[in-house]
Amino acid sequence: MEGYDNICLQQANISKNPSRYTLRGMHFQTSGPAEMKLITILSGTVWIVVSNAHLAKTQSEVKNEYFELSEASRQTLIVGSGLATGWISLSDHVTVSYLMTARYQECKFSGFRFDDAFASINWPVSPEVISEKDLCWEPLR
Repeated sequence: MEGYDNICLQQANISKNPSRYTLRGMHFQTSGPAEMKLITILSGTVWIVVSNAHLAKTQSEVKNEYFELSEASRQTLIVGSGLATGWISLSDHVTVSYLMTARYQECKFSGFRFDDAFASINWPVSPEVISEKDLCWEPLR
């Protein structure tokens, strides 16, 4: 892959989601070394959104990209540094692997609500499980 010749992975993460319609995100890095993510689904199916909403000055600049990945698809999604990511599990017993090019640091991490009007994300289903942290993000505008 052109442009990805020198990826140096710094951290490996696993997210287990026992129940379908569990939502994680929208998360992004705020500072520090550039953090790219390589996301692979080890079990189940997820719907992933990658967004620049936190970087956009106007709503017309917001770009959301959507991907459905599954264990069966055997695909890995590469997410560029600075972009926000989130996903919702479409099946029970989802396990997501995400490898990162920078180590997680709480002080260099932020997010926005999955239903933020400015971001205008079109989720395929309504979430049934969301962490308290993901519900407490401030609005973008």
